[in-house]
Amino acid sequence: AAPRPRGKELGRAALITGGTSGIGLATAERLGEDGYALVLTGRDQQRGEAAVAGLRAAGRDAHFVAADARDPGAASAAVEVVRRRFGRLDLLVASAGVGVVAPLIDTPPAQLERLLAVNVLGCLIQVQAARELLAASRPAAVVLVSSDSGVRGDVPLGAYSVSKAAVNMMGRMLAVDLAPQGVRVNVVCPGDTLPGMRYMGTLDEPEASAEDPARWTPSPLGRFAQGREVAEVIAFLGQAKASFVDGVVLLVDGGAGAGYL
Repeated sequence: AAPRPRGKELGRAALITGGTSGIGLATAERLGEDGYALVLTGRDQQRGEAAVAGLRAAGRDAHFVAADARDPGAASAAVEVVRRRFGRLDLLVASAGVGVVAPLIDTPPAQLERLLAVNVLGCLIQVQAARELLAASRPAAVVLVSSDSGVRGDVPLGAYSVSKAAVNMMGRMLAVDLAPQGVRVNVVCPGDTLPGMRYMGTLDEPEASAEDPARWTPSPLGRFAQGREVAEVIAFLGQAKASFVDGVVLLVDGGAGAGYL
């Protein structure tokens, strides 16, 4: 039999969009260690089922909901699964995201619209769908997963940088909007993180994975982040220890942006 869930956050529930790979899955694994019950969303049914199977094998209470971040109906359905199974939502992590490797000037409007729809509107759609359950579970928290590209810009990822800059400001505005309901909102901006994004495509193949870590520049710490290291920050922001941290856009980049401050 699988081990029973346990941890200091036992009895709390988390919803993670884009939770089937990369930082999203690392966050699910980390929150599971603390005892959170988990609902993960993503577009890939097979990948989602595999992620949940791994979490359950480790004794986690985990469930998958197939959902496109752009679909308000899917966002509401995911929240309903959380409400029906757990009766509360303590932490929402919005980590679904896509990118395209191209300068902004070369990016067709349709590609930019796609990035804005997933990366920006996707966050808003999920927060709007979850706001009532979050408020009913107060104190609760939201963490939007952005990127250091949204802070200092990354020319080869022009449209992606624009979309993540919008996510950063969205987090600040939502923090002010939701604070009276006892819901904190913060933004995490990872630098280059292994294993990389699942959906960082090219103009010709937007659904491909075009990231090449061999071409990345290491941080001043001499290496890249691991997904687990970003997940640790997300977990902290969801805890009572971070009860007065609200509206923050936090770089988790190993000092890579220090020279730009």
